[in-house]
Amino acid sequence: MAMTAGLVVAAGPTASAENSITDLGVRFSVADHSEVVAGGGKVFVAAGDRVVVTDIKGVLLGAVTGLPGVDDVVVTPDGAHAYAALPGSHEVVEIDTAALAVTRRINFTAYSCLADLALSGQTLWTAHGCDMYTGGVITRVDVSAPDPQPVTVLTGQSTTPTIAVAGNTLLSIAPDISSADVRVYDVSNGSATLRGEIDGDDPATSSRPGLDITQDGSTAILGFPRGFESWDLASLTKLRDYGKDPAVRGSLVGAAISADGRHLAGGWSWGDRGVELYDVATGALTDKQKIPSGWPTPRILTMTIAGNDVFCVLYTSGTTNLRLWRLEDATLLPSAVALSAPDEATAREPVTLNGRLTLPEGVTPRVRRLEVTRRLPDGTSTTLRRGKTKADGTFSITDIPPVAGTVGYDVSWDGSATVRGSKASVSVDVARQPASLTLAGRRDLVLGDRFYLRGTLKFGDQAPATRPSVTVIRGNPDGTSTDLGTVQTSVAGRFRISDLPDQEGEYIYNVLFMGDDVVTDTIDALFVTVRAGSV
Repeated sequence: MAMTAGLVVAAGPTASAENSITDLGVRFSVADHSEVVAGGGKVFVAAGDRVVVTDIKGVLLGAVTGLPGVDDVVVTPDGAHAYAALPGSHEVVEIDTAALAVTRRINFTAYSCLADLALSGQTLWTAHGCDMYTGGVITRVDVSAPDPQPVTVLTGQSTTPTIAVAGNTLLSIAPDISSADVRVYDVSNGSATLRGEIDGDDPATSSRPGLDITQDGSTAILGFPRGFESWDLASLTKLRDYGKDPAVRGSLVGAAISADGRHLAGGWSWGDRGVELYDVATGALTDKQKIPSGWPTPRILTMTIAGNDVFCVLYTSGTTNLRLWRLEDATLLPSAVALSAPDEATAREPVTLNGRLTLPEGVTPRVRRLEVTRRLPDGTSTTLRRGKTKADGTFSITDIPPVAGTVGYDVSWDGSATVRGSKASVSVDVARQPASLTLAGRRDLVLGDRFYLRGTLKFGDQAPATRPSVTVIRGNPDGTSTDLGTVQTSVAGRFRISDLPDQEGEYIYNVLFMGDDVVTDTIDALFVTVRAGSV
């Protein structure tokens, strides 16, 4: 079980993690091998007869094809070149990552059964071995040379070695197939000098482990079916365990360490474990995410850490598709935004949201800026003026919803270099403002007198600021009605109409405001009696 370490790619913190799935469009067989590495803002997936390339967000960029039986892939620290192992043709191809093209082929015809690659600086290390008994070999190649040629470093290995290299330290699974000893070599002068072993007789290392090393060469990470161990390479002593919880089912199938050596990711084959992130220094579980559903029983083949993100290659038995699962900001410490709002509010009246930003233990509390977005019923959204927390993380945000309906609010914190951003959402049922009309005028007229009606329109207890119009309809004594048109209110909500009734009897002056998505409709009436005058 080989393990991989991704190169750091600068990535700014986001408001909230947005995981994604990319179908790599690869016809993949269980007999093929997959590996994933990252560098230079790109992700490289070895998949059968090609290396598929995406950007750091998982968006497909292309593929380098015509590579029979890619078994492993590594990338240079600057991301300029990737190297893919082709055991079937006994060569390693160099890939220009900008052009996505093979630029050189390194011949390994003299070394049978290319099985594993490791890259440290400009030195490519290879492990060879066809079976348990044919003699494993480890070589090194200076890829900065104009014509790189492999140089034998170790021979006589009784089984195919698994290797990991950083700086001047080479790790190799010991050739004795009955134990899991890990041999530690000094390779500072180009040759391999044995410094010691990690004892395979320890009960914790009773099976052949996966193998990785932090980039500073200080710590070995061993992966076993039930979890990880870290070992100090200066003293060759065990430091701590990770993920070894007998109460939780799962078998480790993929692993990666970050380039800075601070984060360890493990992928599990069963149950609900999915991907787990650990702090290498403390052993603490810092994040866990289930494998995404949506198709039958996907499983993790391989994984890498790029910047703050974890990339996993997923495979589903019975299909030919590989998928790349991106876990955004997975290595950052978690934060959380809690948000609450009133159940009801009124359009164009203040509503207050309350909440708290919770940061990881040990992170200094202080004022943090928040981004607030309001979502209206028509689907449009507006970024409001930024809010901020108090030093204890609490905050209050006041807004005036402009319309009625279900109004949503999103409050997010962008995060920091070490803490993952977070976001919370809440919806408020916003009612329309109540509208009201007040009418005044003479209620008794003599035929021939002009009638004057005065009125006031209010929204709630305030005058409407938009100077809306009202409609006036007169009900006549004979049962007919006359539309007297509309009149616009003043800024104070007042209006005035005049009319000249032309017959005796009872009139009804109806004034209507039709309402909108902010205020309710309303109607009021004034009854007026017109009588004959004295002769």
